[in-house]
Amino acid sequence: MASAADRDEAAALDRRDALAVLADPHVHPWKVQGIGLLSLRLDDRGERRLHVWDPATAPEHPPVHDHPYEFTSTVVAGELTDTTWAEHLDGEVFQRERYRLGAEDERTVDEVRLVGSPRVLRAGESYAHAAADLHDSRQVPGTVTVIRCTWHEPAELTVCLRPGDPWVSAGSRPATPDEVERITAPARDLLRQLLR
Repeated sequence: MASAADRDEAAALDRRDALAVLADPHVHPWKVQGIGLLSLRLDDRGERRLHVWDPATAPEHPPVHDHPYEFTSTVVAGELTDTTWAEHLDGEVFQRERYRLGAEDERTVDEVRLVGSPRVLRAGESYAHAAADLHDSRQVPGTVTVIRCTWHEPAELTVCLRPGDPWVSAGSRPATPDEVERITAPARDLLRQLLR
């Protein structure tokens, strides 16, 4: 487990990197995901990534999901609500879809009942999840996070959707210059407010 000094040093590095990238966001190879996320790798292995959140392009109900990695995410600017979900007989009904990494179109589907525990995080705060943890998150426009991942090779991944909600692919595509400008503009405003 990292010491408080190590966590503070990592958070300071994350903030410096976010500021440097967002000072001129158009020169970087950003990717967009359908969950309202603009993402940029900060290393060659994809173990550190800068995320800028765009809830306007996210589904109304963010999909509850797990990951092929454990992670710690630090809010650099803005605010997000991270909700951890657990199975419970009295929980809300979800359609659970499971698939192998790289075989997203070959999903098995069943029903599950889940109960959520939300936590609000602001600039400077972090949250962490094991790879198998089910969670979702909601952000204010322009929220900036840096995620640090430790990759695993799970047998399957899980996405839980509210009845009637459409599937949202975890795949990404290159961001257009217009998307980079539109999504990073509120992030730059949030960062300027922090620096005042």
